[in-house]
Amino acid sequence: MVQKVFGYIINEINAIRKGKAFVFFVCLTLASFLWFLNALEKHYTDHITVPVRYINLPKDKELTGKLPEKLELTVDAFGYTLLRHKLRLAFSPVLLDVNELTNNYLEGRFFSKYSISTNGHKEEIAKQISSEIEIIIIRPDSILFKVSNVIDKLIKVHPVVDVTFAKEFIFQKPPVTIPESILVRGPEDILDTLTNVKTLPVELKNLSNNVEREVELVLLPGLKSEFDEVKVQIAVEQFTEAKFEIPIMIINQPDSLIIKTFPAKVKVLCRVGLSQYNKLNNSSFKAVVDYTHHSAVLSKLPVTLEKIPGIVLSVDHFPKEVEYIVERKE
Repeated sequence: MVQKVFGYIINEINAIRKGKAFVFFVCLTLASFLWFLNALEKHYTDHITVPVRYINLPKDKELTGKLPEKLELTVDAFGYTLLRHKLRLAFSPVLLDVNELTNNYLEGRFFSKYSISTNGHKEEIAKQISSEIEIIIIRPDSILFKVSNVIDKLIKVHPVVDVTFAKEFIFQKPPVTIPESILVRGPEDILDTLTNVKTLPVELKNLSNNVEREVELVLLPGLKSEFDEVKVQIAVEQFTEAKFEIPIMIINQPDSLIIKTFPAKVKVLCRVGLSQYNKLNNSSFKAVVDYTHHSAVLSKLPVTLEKIPGIVLSVDHFPKEVEYIVERKE
């Protein structure tokens, strides 16, 4: 009986403790909430970031250069206003009317740049955010608008190709694209200096067959084209070795002298694609020695290949130097 009474007393004490803890927790939560509401009623200076979108651009012109995508604002407002707008501004860009801000000067022919002070437009920006927020400072403190006339230009396409070949294979001809050139539209100051539009890299290993592939183009920001991709054609073939023996020509030889070299010919060894082999002959190459390189100390003259066809993959010649004798004309 005593144990039951003792147990009953312990349970009652625990229940009272738990009840007090709950009451304390409720009171603490309520106090925190009231403190938070009180804090929101006060004025604060804080920093907020707003995204920017540019509208009403000059006709037939493009903005060039990098414009700020966000504005950093130092503002003064009630706490609850800052809290509400910090959440909302992540999805609400400030609209900047370019023609209005630049007084329509960029619409004409004679202006390509115009700078504005962002702090001089606090009221317009504040209206888009809230009448309850006062903007103190805006960063960046200025925005430079640069425009260029929009033109069309035919630009050559440059295929970017990274290839390793199977044994004894080479390019039959340089890789080409279809179409070879595309019409590009964009700012004149960009297109004036643009010589080609590149493709994304085409990477191929151990290549032994012709390849044709659709490849995306890489256009600079601000440029547009009706083509997003082009065909890249890569033609390969086997190569073979070709050997020729050609006479040595002597240049810068005085009229009063006769120069003779030993040997009188050099052997030329080159690699060439099978389709180009029949285009080569002895006259495809020219080997010379320059008499101005002669020396009383050295008894040999260097041999140089002055004429090498563009269709050969690699070329070498032997010997690299020849002996010579000099005779006077009678």
